[in-house]
Amino acid sequence: GRAWAGTRRPSSFPSGMTSPSRVLVLGDFPVGYANGIGETLSNLLATWDPGTVVQAYPAHLSPSPRWTGAGDLRFEAPRPPDGWSGWSAACYRPVLKVRQVAARRRLVAGAARLVQQHGVQAVLTYPVTPWVLSAAVHLRRALPKVRFVFYVMDDWEGLHTCFGLPFTPQRRAALAEMVDTADARFACSDVMKRDYEQRFGTGWEVLHKGVPIATPAAGPAWQGFTDILYTGGMNMFRFDAVLAFAEGLARFRRQSGRPVTLTLLGPAPDREYSAGLAPYDFIRTEPWVDNDACQRRMARADLLYLPLSFRDQLARIANLAMPTKLSEYLASGRPTIFHVPALSAVQDLAARAGLPLTINSVDPQDVCDLLQRLGRDGLDLVDYRLRAQRLLREEFDQDVLRRRLAQSLFPGERVLGRA
Repeated sequence: GRAWAGTRRPSSFPSGMTSPSRVLVLGDFPVGYANGIGETLSNLLATWDPGTVVQAYPAHLSPSPRWTGAGDLRFEAPRPPDGWSGWSAACYRPVLKVRQVAARRRLVAGAARLVQQHGVQAVLTYPVTPWVLSAAVHLRRALPKVRFVFYVMDDWEGLHTCFGLPFTPQRRAALAEMVDTADARFACSDVMKRDYEQRFGTGWEVLHKGVPIATPAAGPAWQGFTDILYTGGMNMFRFDAVLAFAEGLARFRRQSGRPVTLTLLGPAPDREYSAGLAPYDFIRTEPWVDNDACQRRMARADLLYLPLSFRDQLARIANLAMPTKLSEYLASGRPTIFHVPALSAVQDLAARAGLPLTINSVDPQDVCDLLQRLGRDGLDLVDYRLRAQRLLREEFDQDVLRRRLAQSLFPGERVLGRA
């Protein structure tokens, strides 16, 4: 029967629950996968015994070795055939829908078996695709006594808008049901939290990737800048900002005569992005490295650069997002240029902390002007590090964030393997 009747009702735990309590992690990416979601989950669950975590994730993706479990459910994620796009993809869409419904049924049945076999008491779900959200909703209906925690890392309406997809009444209803019946809900930023509380009329908390909080080491004094570093992939969610920054940097180089470079550390950009940046011969690329090597590279940079898109089509994604690398940028002790919309969560944090290097437009002259001021006036690095450290302590303390997640999954329980 239907386990949801449109009212909020907290779950109860199965009787005889013993530690270590187990959680099913269900979503479009596995824990430890090499993207923002995978890295964030790996950070939040870092103190857990992997034996207490079972996963359900697409079969074509791989978690990090630490999080690979023999009991994991690797489910089929139907996709259009490789190379199909445009009209051919549109023609295939009805077939894809049928395959997704069948895959949803298999996923729900398989996940329910995992819960039974492993004695799972809580589910952490973070769907990105609509059919996986639908599967989470159906699993929630099937398991009314299992605690469900719903985590949103990318705004649902924003994802539909940016990819030109219809945010249908059925999808809105599935999202509303998941929000309404979840025992705990997490947004990735305070801006998203406020938006969702107003939109859905439910309580939300905030989770994102944290860092260890330590007394900041004394770093070198400000000595100017020639090396600006961006870490991460190049995609539609930031390219317009990067292109404007490159043009502004070109103007600054011509006017100042300074040989400043912009380095992109990450996967090789797709052809369209490489072509757009080709006129700027001061842009360097470095191959993607593991997280420890990336942090060492950040510590050597003169400036770090964090961009988000200014396109209207991507406004909700850019404004509500919390970039995975933000906490690591702050923890590096290196000053960061935040090239983000004025209404974004990143700008909200930067303004609150008094971090001075922000650009809120895609006008290349604004970029040039900020670099001119920085080159002329310099920066008080001691003050900058203190402000960044205060923000880290308030928002990105990984111990606080990990406890917040653990307590939402197992409230009142002292569960083994958690910080």
